[in-house]
Order: sequence, then structure tokens, then C-alpha cells
Amino acid sequence: MKPETSGRKVVIEQHKKFSESALWRFQREYFDQEGINAWVNQVPFYITSNPFIAKCYARLVLSFIRDWTAKHPEAKQHPFYIMELGTGSGRFSYYVIKTLEELMKDLEIKDIKICYIMSDFTKNNIKYWETHPTLKKYVDEGVIDFALYDMESERPITLLKKNVRLGPEVLVNPLTVFANYIFDTVSHDSFAVHEGKLYELLLSLSTDEQNMKGNRPVDMEQIAVDYTVKEAKANYYNDPHLDSILDLYKKSLHDTSFLFPAGSFHAIKFLKKLTNNKLFVISTDKGYGSLESLDHLGHPSISWHGSFSMMVNFHAIAEYFKNSGGDAFLQTPRKGIRTSVFASGFKFNELPETAHAIKEHVERFSPSDYFTLHRRISDSFNECNLETIAAHMELAGWDPHIYLKLTNRVTALIAEENDTETIGFMADNMYRMAENYYYMPKSECILFEIGVFFHAAKRYKDAHEYYQKALPFVGEQFGLFYNMALCLNHLERPSEALEYFKKALVLDPESKETQDWIAHIEKAPSEKEG
Repeated sequence: MKPETSGRKVVIEQHKKFSESALWRFQREYFDQEGINAWVNQVPFYITSNPFIAKCYARLVLSFIRDWTAKHPEAKQHPFYIMELGTGSGRFSYYVIKTLEELMKDLEIKDIKICYIMSDFTKNNIKYWETHPTLKKYVDEGVIDFALYDMESERPITLLKKNVRLGPEVLVNPLTVFANYIFDTVSHDSFAVHEGKLYELLLSLSTDEQNMKGNRPVDMEQIAVDYTVKEAKANYYNDPHLDSILDLYKKSLHDTSFLFPAGSFHAIKFLKKLTNNKLFVISTDKGYGSLESLDHLGHPSISWHGSFSMMVNFHAIAEYFKNSGGDAFLQTPRKGIRTSVFASGFKFNELPETAHAIKEHVERFSPSDYFTLHRRISDSFNECNLETIAAHMELAGWDPHIYLKLTNRVTALIAEENDTETIGFMADNMYRMAENYYYMPKSECILFEIGVFFHAAKRYKDAHEYYQKALPFVGEQFGLFYNMALCLNHLERPSEALEYFKKALVLDPESKETQDWIAHIEKAPSEKEG
């Protein structure tokens, strides 16, 4: 519950062009100060950072690379760079590069070099990636590199590990760009159309005096946002590609307000310069994809979640790429997120495998469709049998995030049911879930829960192995040591079991069960250790 405020109102700013509002400074300061903690129970990110969406993106990228090298055989002499904008936690990066390597191994593709660039504007996130144990293998192999990149500036982009500055001489092949949940958090302008005229919406911000500390509000959700209207000048951006989109809206829309992704356009234009106009962009976000969806809207609303985000005008981004000689594919409307694909310097009808992959992984069964199904099943996990849960885990690519929500249900079903086939199927795939573990602060450890699964299935050797793997992540805990001791006892290794029961008792001296086990083992005759 938010604190009640009743003090004097403070005007933060008045009648500002939306893209020049202090809101964007507050946004940057939030992410810079919070670092990785922004993604710990604050900023939503799961929907674009799971194994399913990573598989979709990996298949799109690999199809594009195969098409490009088929048309340009000399392209194999140079790396294909993939750059993720606003990488954040790094979980999505890990899933994509891991899936790409698996696909290339399965297809015996050995003559393609890939470099995945994790980028963000704040050094705090890069420091987290640099020390992350799961990424280390790929960093050491040169498959992953890091870059400090501010989407709203034009400062040079340098790879921190290779010490290489990106430019046309390095980015010989088209640059693949991932833009998930980032176009909605960089600057926008805002306009309105009424009776055939185009207006710009100017922003005013105010908040309660008690919500101000220094030169900024403490809680952004307590900011009041108001708009004033001013007729927009002709050739607003002095950019024919952008101004033609505004002209289209002025002529086609009737009575509405809409956002215009100014910061996203700035980044796209800069990246086009770096690559001699060769970009392959994939973006998943909330937004609008058609003229019809942009009409009859009220003034733009802001979603607050620690930081804030806004709906992305994907229609405008698509028009920009097409106006400048490129191409765009916008997913047909879905409730929630949408995936869009853009091209600069080529068209999708020139790339048959890419076009097919877009149809399969963006239009026919998309990340949006997957999440809709997942959300429905997650609402009824406690009604699902083991077979249904196993099928959903397979669809999800053995996603730890999902399993952590249903581990109690699974262990209960193992105890109640005699479905040995499904238990065996799940057991055979637990290693895949372990490989998907990407550590984040204050998060539960999937390795421990895999141990619990095997423990419930009475596969004590496997359970003990995963409990041991969990120890560096969860630290010394009563439950961990107690479970390890139980497994060791079942494995007829009483002296080791006794050691862990004693460790558990130190952490919880009141545990009667632990005391009883220690007494039982100490009284038992010496047994041959297994």
C-alpha cells in the first residue's frame, strides 16, 4: 500500500515536448541505480525472457543466416553479429545463444561464426554479466561480448572484450538486432489528430511535495501527468521518412491521440549507419500494429512498475522501414504482446527460409500465443495431472521459472499416482531444466527443486547430486542438509548421513526429527559403506 500524501503540489515541468520530458531522465536514473535488482520482483520481463521465445528467435536468426550465406557465399568469411538492446538481466541472451549453438550442432553448421552482443546504457548491468557463471563459457569462447550503448545517443559502440569498435568495416554482414521490452521504455513523442489537423501533445508533470527528494520524485507512480495541445508544425522532424508517416496519420486517422517512438527511430537510424543500411530487427513488446488500432484512442497512458513503459507504435516503425527501402512483418492482432520483424537493405520475399520461419514462429504460433496458453494452464496447475504438467513443460522448453511454480504439485502427484512412465519422462528431462538455470539475486534455486523431484521419486543418488549442485547457490540451509542426509542414509552411507544431520542440527537445534535421526544412526551397528 502506498503512503497517503496531502501536501502541496509541486510542478516538476510544464508544456514539454514528450521526448524531452524529465520522465526519461527519471527512467534512466532508476535503471542505473537499481542495476540487476530492477528485474527482481519489479520490472516485468519473463514474457520476453523464456526458453520458448528464445527458440523462436534462434530459429529466425539461423534461417536468416542460411538465406544470406546462400545468396552471398563470401559472407561466411565474416562473423554474424547479433546485438540485444537493453539486455537487462541477461537471461534471454543466455537462452538464445544456448539454443543457437544446439541448433547449429544438430544441423552440423560449422562454418558460421556468431558474436552475440549484450548491450545496455548502464555499466551496472554489464558488471553483473561479466561475473555471471552461466555466461563465462560463451565469453571465454568469444561467442558473447558486451557493449555500453545508449539508444538515444550516437556515441561509438565498442566491444568490451574484443576491444573492437563497431562500424561498416566490422559489421560486414547484416546486423541482427533484438529489441524486447525496450522500444516501450525509451523516449516517445505524442500527437493527436482532430478534424484533419495534427497536434502535438505537450507534457506537464506534478506530484505531492512529500514525494520529492532532491530534484526528483521518490515514487514515480505518484506523478500526475497532464497534456496540453498545440498544433504541430509542418515537416515536424525534417526527415522525409518520418514526416511522411505523420502526414499519413493526419490524413487517415479521425479523432485520436498516438505515440511516436522517437527514441527508437534515433537508435534505428544510428544502427543503420553502422551497418551500411543492413539490419534484421526482431522485437516483442506491447503495442499497436495497424492504422485502425491507432484511431479513437485517448491520451497516452503510462504503465508504472518500478520504472514505466508505454505502448509501442509498431505501425510507425514498420512504415519507416518500408519508406526507406526495407521491409516489415507485423503479427496479426493478439491480446497482449506482439512480435514484429523488420528489414533494412533487403526484403523478406528475397529470403525464402526467413519468410517461412517468420510465418511459423511469429504468425502461426508466436510467443504471444505461447504465453496465452501458459497463463491459462498456470491458473489451473493444481487441477492438472502429471501428464498434463509434463506436456506443458515440454512445450515450455523445460523452463525453471514455470517449474518453480508447480514443484509442490509435482511432488504431491508423485506420492499419489503410479504414473511411472510420466515420472520417467520428466526425470529424463530434468537435466535440460538444470541447463536452463540462470542465477538471479533473491530467486529460488531450480537445482534444489530438481533434487526434491528425484527425492520424491526415490531416486536418491540423483537427488543427492542435485542437492550438492544447489549448495553454492542457496548456501548452508537446514532443509538442504537434512534432505542430503536422508538421501545418504537411503544410499547406505550412514557416516556421511550423520555428518549432514549434525550440520542440519546446528542450523535448527530444535529439530526433533534431526535429533532422532542422529540418535538412530549413532546407536546402529557399524555398517559397510556403499
